[in-house]
Amino acid sequence: MDTAHLKPTAQQFRIGVFGGAFVIDSERAEEMAREIGRGIVRRGHIVMTGATSGLPHIAGKAALEAGGVVLGVSPARDAVEHTNRYKKPLDGCSHIFYTGQGYTGRNYLNLRNCDMGVFIGGEAGTLEEYCVGIYEGLVLGALTNSGGICELLPEIVKRFKTDHGGAFCFSDEPENLLDTMISQHLAKVPKLDWTTGG
Repeated sequence: MDTAHLKPTAQQFRIGVFGGAFVIDSERAEEMAREIGRGIVRRGHIVMTGATSGLPHIAGKAALEAGGVVLGVSPARDAVEHTNRYKKPLDGCSHIFYTGQGYTGRNYLNLRNCDMGVFIGGEAGTLEEYCVGIYEGLVLGALTNSGGICELLPEIVKRFKTDHGGAFCFSDEPENLLDTMISQHLAKVPKLDWTTGG
């Protein structure tokens, strides 16, 4: 694999890509998922997904095509359950960790192992992942023109303020969103007092 095109980085982050696994609102959302996958790799970072279908799968495949590493966190116990019971693909990740924890357990483990999270489109599971990210104090970014739950996230954040030390970034442009998120992550002050905010 030729990796000469990858941007060297002093610190490699694990950036989760979360979003619509079943519903994709537009071709533009699909293209944004590809841009996110390629953009994470171009900046020298690792893509993490729920080893799922839909927009995260599209982002993972684009990242792999760009020469990157994609870590998948599966709800299943093994590859057989992953493909037969959950009907999830195997080709969007370079490595898959089988949790055996179902969707909710998988979502929690996935967010716990990310440095940041990008959200594209999405349904109820995506909202759950966003809420876990809030409680983990992560920098979270949403593409607000990608459909699904991402169109509602700016209003949710505005109305329900919870301080767990994270940051929220919104954009309608994938490259801008990634740059803003990484800047916010680098500037973030770790939260030391966990007695407030939830």
